[in-house]
Amino acid sequence: MSQPRKVIIDLDVGTDDAWALWMLLNGEKSHDYEVIGITCVNGNTTVDNVVENTLTLLTAMERTDVPVFRGAQEPLILPAEKKDVSNFHGENGLGDIQFGIEVNRTPLQQEHAVDALKRLLALHEGQVDLIFIGPLTNLALAMKLQPGLLTMVRHLYIMGGNRHGVGNVTWSAEFNFHTDPEAAKIVLQKEYCPITIVPWETCQKHALPLEWRMKELGANETHPVLRILNAVEQKLYSQRPQWMPCDAYLVAVYILPACVDKAHLYTVDIELHGALTRGQMILDHRLQGKGHVRIVDDINEQMFKYLCFKTVA
Repeated sequence: MSQPRKVIIDLDVGTDDAWALWMLLNGEKSHDYEVIGITCVNGNTTVDNVVENTLTLLTAMERTDVPVFRGAQEPLILPAEKKDVSNFHGENGLGDIQFGIEVNRTPLQQEHAVDALKRLLALHEGQVDLIFIGPLTNLALAMKLQPGLLTMVRHLYIMGGNRHGVGNVTWSAEFNFHTDPEAAKIVLQKEYCPITIVPWETCQKHALPLEWRMKELGANETHPVLRILNAVEQKLYSQRPQWMPCDAYLVAVYILPACVDKAHLYTVDIELHGALTRGQMILDHRLQGKGHVRIVDDINEQMFKYLCFKTVA
C-alpha cells in the first residue's frame, strides 16, 4: 500500500485558521494524508499567542499527537506593525475569551519552525504538501537557509495575495502578503514548485450568511471546539452579516480538489516599493494559462459546506 501524503500547515491563529486546522485534522483518515507538523508564525497576533491558541485547539480536538513548532516572531525586514485588520481577531487571536481549558503542552517542540521545515522536507522529499495560511516568513527563511528547499515540496497551498488589486489592510494589499511582502516575493520568485493560491477576492466572493454559520453550522455545541468557535465568532462577527473563513477555503481546496470550480495559471510577482501598492500580488495577464501558480477564482460552495458539516460532526 502507498504511504499517505504528508502535510505541514503553517498558521497564525486567527478564527479562520482554527477552522482550517480543525477541517484539516478531521479529514486525515478519510482523505489519505497525515499532518506531520504545525508551524506557527507572527500574523493575526504575536507568535507566542499563536502557539497558545494552537495548543488550546489541539487540546480541545484531542489531537495533541501532532507536533507544534514556534516560528518567526516578526517579518523579514520591517518590524511588525499594528494593523486594524488584526484587531478583528482580538489581541490574542481568539477574541480575548477565556475558555477554561487546561491546555496540554506536550505537542510544543523545542525545535524552531524553520529548522523543522528543513528537516521534515528533507526526510520526506517529494512527499510533503505545505499549507500556508499566514504570512510566509517561516518558509522564506527556510528557503534562504537551504537553497533548493522548495524543489523538495510536492505542492504548496497559500491563502493570501489578491487577484484584482483589492486589499483588506490597504487599498491594494491583502493582510498575509502585506505583513511580510519580502517573504511572499522570495517564496513566489526564488524557486519553483506547483503552487495553488486562494486570494482575498475569491474569499470575498464566497462569503456565507452569518445566520447559516450560527444557526445551522453552529447549532450542535456538543464538540468543545465548536463551543470555542461559536463564542469567539459570536463576538467578532456581531456587526457583520457574512462569515468568511478564508483559510478554511484553502484547506477545502486541498482536501477536495473538485471544490475548485474555476482556476487559471499565472506568473506572479509581489510589489515591494509602491507607495500605495506595497504587498500587492501582481499577475502577468498577458500570459494567462502559463506559469507555476494556480489562482483559484471560484469555489464550489456546496462542497465547502459539506466539509464544514463533516468537521463539526
